[in-house]
Amino acid sequence: MVRSIFKIALLGACGTLFAQDELSLSLNGFVDTYHAVQVDYPHQYMSSRTRLRLEMRADYGEASLFTSLNLAYNGIIDEQTGAFLREAYFDYAGELLEIKAGRQIVTWGVADGLRITDLISPMDYTEFMANDYDDIRVPVNAIDLKFPGESFTAEAIFVPTPEYFVMPTGEDNPWSTELPEKTRVDLENTPEKRLKNSEYGGRFRYFLENFDFTLTALHTYNKAPVTVTSYNPQTDSVLIQGVYKPMNVVGGDISIPIGEFVLRGEAAEYFGEVLSSANGFSYKTRNTFNALAGLDWYAGNNWTLMLQYMHKYIADYRDDLALEKNSSTVTARISKELLNNTLKLSLFGYFDIDNLGFYARAAADYLVNDQITLSLGADRFDGKRGTFKAYEKNTQVWAKGKYFF
Repeated sequence: MVRSIFKIALLGACGTLFAQDELSLSLNGFVDTYHAVQVDYPHQYMSSRTRLRLEMRADYGEASLFTSLNLAYNGIIDEQTGAFLREAYFDYAGELLEIKAGRQIVTWGVADGLRITDLISPMDYTEFMANDYDDIRVPVNAIDLKFPGESFTAEAIFVPTPEYFVMPTGEDNPWSTELPEKTRVDLENTPEKRLKNSEYGGRFRYFLENFDFTLTALHTYNKAPVTVTSYNPQTDSVLIQGVYKPMNVVGGDISIPIGEFVLRGEAAEYFGEVLSSANGFSYKTRNTFNALAGLDWYAGNNWTLMLQYMHKYIADYRDDLALEKNSSTVTARISKELLNNTLKLSLFGYFDIDNLGFYARAAADYLVNDQITLSLGADRFDGKRGTFKAYEKNTQVWAKGKYFF
C-alpha cells in the first residue's frame, strides 16, 4: 500500500512538473561508421569501427543533467568494443554563479588543434591523429566554477584525478610502434589518484567590443608521457616507461576580429616541464616558453583559410636534451563549400619544421540531408625523421558515414 501511494505521488509530481513545463527531457545523438585502408602494401585495414552516440539531457530551471554514452564496435582493436561513458555532469547556470561538476571535456585557449593553455583534457591517440579532433579529447572528472559579469568571466577549476594521454599500444593496433624483441612498454605508471596529485587552476576572461583576452594559471602535469628506457642485463630485456611530473603554467590568449579576418594569439610559460634526454635513459626539467599566432580568413564565397604558427623555446638549454632549443610547428586549413553548401572540400596540414615532417588530410563531406553526411578522404604521413616519418607506412584512404537523430 505504501509503495502504491508513493508511485501515485511520484507520478502526480512528475505530471505537475510537465504540466508547468518546468522539466524537459531530450534524447539525441548519432550513428557513424568509419573505415580506412592502408595505401601501401600489404593494404591492411587501419581502422574499422561503428559507433552509436547517445546524448541525454534533463533541464529544470537553471539546472541540468547531461550524459553521453558511446556504444562501439571496433573490428580491429578489441578493447575499443563495448559501452563507454563519455560525459556525465551536473550544470547550474545562475545569475551570479555557474557550476559544472562531473565527467566533462574542458577546452581552453584559442588554438586550433594545438595545445598551449588547453592542457586539462588530454588526447586519445589510439589511432594517432587520424580521427576527428573533437573525438580524441579525453573527458576528466572536474568541478568548474564560473562567476559571470557583463564584460568578464572569472573561472576556477579543480580536477581531483587528472587523466593522461592514451597512446597506441597492443599487437592488434596498426598504429602502435613496432618494438624490438625483448622490449616492453609501460605507460601506466601515472601519478596515484590521490588529492595531493590533483590539478587546479583558473582563468579570467575579458570581453571588449573589438577583442577578447584571457589570463590563465594552472597546476597540471605533462599529460603526454616522456619516455625513459632502462636495460636489465640479467634478462637481456629493455623496459620503456612513461614519466609524468607536475608543472605550473601561466599564460593567456587573445582574439581580435578585423573585417573578414580573425587574429588569434596564445602564449604560456611552463615552469618545470619534463623533457626527454638525448640518450633516452633519463629526463630533465626545464622552463619553456610556448607561443602561437593564428590568422583566420573568411574570404567570402564560402572560402575559409586558417594558418597557425607555434614556437617552443627551452630555457637553460643543454645539448643533452632530445629537443632543440627552438622548435616550430605550422598548421594550415583551407575549405570551400559548394552545391548550396551541401558539399565541403577541405585540406588540413600539420608541419613539423624541425624534423621536416608533415601530416595532411584531404576530405570531401557531402550533406545528403539534415541528418545524413557521407565523407571520403585520405591521410598522408611523411618526413625525414620524427613521428610523422615513423607513421609513413600508415598513409591511408578512408570513408565515413554519419546519421544524426
